[in-house]
Amino acid sequence: MKGNLFSESWFKVARLRAGLHSSVEIQKQVYRGETWYVVRSSFGSDYFKITPEAYDFIATLTTDLTIEEHWERFLDNYGGAAPTQDEVIHVLAELYGHNLLYFKNIPDVGHVFERKSEKKRKERLTTLLSLISIKIPLWNPDRFLTGLSPVYKHLFSSYALILWLLIVVAGVKAALGEWSLIADATQGMLAPANLAYMYAALIFMKLGHESAHAAATKHFGGSVRTVGIMLLVLTPLPYMDASDSWFIQERRQRILVSAAGMLFDIFAAAVAAIIWAGTGDGIVHGVAFNVMILGSVSSLFFNGNPLIRFDAYYMMADMLEIPNLFERARQLWYYLFERYLFGVRQNDIPAGDAREVCWLVLFGAASFVYRCFLSVAILLLIADRSLLLGLILLLVTLVVGAVLPLRRFMVYLSESQNLAGVRGRAVAVSVLIVVLVLVVFVFIPLPRKISAPGVVELAGHHKIYASTEGRLERVVPKNGDSVVKGQIIVELSNFDLERDIDVALSRLTQTRALKQKAHHEAAADLKPLVERESLLEEQLADLKRRKTELIVVAEQSGIFVSPNIESFKGKWLKRQTQLGSLVAEGETRLSAIVSQEQAFELFRTNHYRGVAKLYGSTKYPLMLSDVKINPYKKEELPSAALGWLGGGDVAVSSSDRSGKKTTESFFEISGKLSAENETASLKLLHGRAGVLRLTLAPEPLALVAYRKFRQTMQKRYKI
Repeated sequence: MKGNLFSESWFKVARLRAGLHSSVEIQKQVYRGETWYVVRSSFGSDYFKITPEAYDFIATLTTDLTIEEHWERFLDNYGGAAPTQDEVIHVLAELYGHNLLYFKNIPDVGHVFERKSEKKRKERLTTLLSLISIKIPLWNPDRFLTGLSPVYKHLFSSYALILWLLIVVAGVKAALGEWSLIADATQGMLAPANLAYMYAALIFMKLGHESAHAAATKHFGGSVRTVGIMLLVLTPLPYMDASDSWFIQERRQRILVSAAGMLFDIFAAAVAAIIWAGTGDGIVHGVAFNVMILGSVSSLFFNGNPLIRFDAYYMMADMLEIPNLFERARQLWYYLFERYLFGVRQNDIPAGDAREVCWLVLFGAASFVYRCFLSVAILLLIADRSLLLGLILLLVTLVVGAVLPLRRFMVYLSESQNLAGVRGRAVAVSVLIVVLVLVVFVFIPLPRKISAPGVVELAGHHKIYASTEGRLERVVPKNGDSVVKGQIIVELSNFDLERDIDVALSRLTQTRALKQKAHHEAAADLKPLVERESLLEEQLADLKRRKTELIVVAEQSGIFVSPNIESFKGKWLKRQTQLGSLVAEGETRLSAIVSQEQAFELFRTNHYRGVAKLYGSTKYPLMLSDVKINPYKKEELPSAALGWLGGGDVAVSSSDRSGKKTTESFFEISGKLSAENETASLKLLHGRAGVLRLTLAPEPLALVAYRKFRQTMQKRYKI
């Protein structure tokens, strides 16, 4: 028995004579040694779980006794194990809400369970107005799926598992072999030319995903009663209701039913990767690419995410053996608030042990944060397609997620029997929390920082190239060494060039001999021989010049910068291969890039300080002085190392092979770097990437949030 034995609402149900409909089906399940019962109607797809005490109570319901008479008899027989009046009201409300009760003495009992009916109406209204996921049932496929039962034993066999593993490994190998092409192609997934392929792939994946759940449910003894169309963010997609898996007793089987959809997604993505890698441009190639991306991404970030009520959520609930994971996490947080903030002591903790408490607390907090993030993402997605629908959904979200909960909380503070004796404290604590949040959010300035990727630039740097092709034989200075003008940097060899010089020299000697002979014997042949001699002399001079260029010398004094020069030894280098850089010792600056929103903050104030950290030397902070921001927008990075192709975080155009052309314009900010004290020995080498962190003037969170909102509206919707 948990909580108070008696309830102020008991009079509403005490005189009722109720019994269970013949359509009620109840299944026993065990979680971590704790027994639960799953209740459902044989004609519906709604389920809910009840405790053994509640099961014992409803299993013996009869219209020959009133609810009060039945409860008193139950109390006499079971004593402390009997459910409280509140628990009885709750389970009766659940049964009534699922149309599983009939009444002998009162034809209309809607007013009795007014709170439950109101809850159902709110749920229907929320589903109708959300425009996020609306389901339209069309067909009962259970008989059709039953006819396919012989196939299921092959789908869920050890041979099928081995085949699945082999295909997935082959698909991963195919994808890794074309990883650069995949990275380029994903940037064009939302291009108009790809939308038809993506939608076709989405329908195929969704149909296969739901069919996998249905097949697993039927294989392990469940039924599938509904097939229909679901409008997911205004996009029509097929769906199947496989919620009958809740009635499966074996935990391993329930987990497999939940995982079946993801297993199909991964398998389809692997097959698609093999097809995509082996085909050329065309419909098959385009659809296969989209299946590969959707199958892998959906498994990792949506169905594979236990924080939302998709496949992984039910898998985790079964693995942890915590039924009703989401609801129990919510109840535990309510309990913690009531006990430790409001001082309510009479309620029992809605968790079995410390391990369960830990899981419920963590899951409740993480799922709340993720749902908020997901709601914002969906709002932006819909608003991008239709601003009007986005605004309507925003209004509905605010009403459902803020206004109605606030109203319920006010009613809770004023009327809840749980707060009897501590209502004053509960009100005072609630007001104090609201005041503290407002003070922190609106009035207290908090520090702000901007992080910007950047690259080191030294004054007077000069790039070193191989002026002619050849094999790198020797590197004289090491990376970071100081060199003087005229000093040898590298030596290359080119035996083909040596042979060409010998051939050109012999041809020139031969031509000169013929020219000398023509002076005495055939004056008419003299002119073409003179022209040939001149041409051969030019060729020989060019070949000798190229030979001298095999020895690369420093054109200025400075520091030799080439981190990878040793890896070039013994390799054939093409003409214009960059060997490194020469940087004159002097001023060292860091050039970083900031987004247009960040630049707005920097243009508003001159009161900011900059600290830089270079990758590979992050423990050495470097101060920036003379920090300036260029007032003109740019679209070309100062270094390819900052873009995606160079391993950076900045999105660059897939059509630009240099890796410097950005997809969005940016502003450049730069400052003079200085290494002091323990960082004095740090070598600031040209081209090294790092991060610039700028500290801005403190501002309240409310002002920052308002500015971010205005910038988002202006950038995305031009308002």
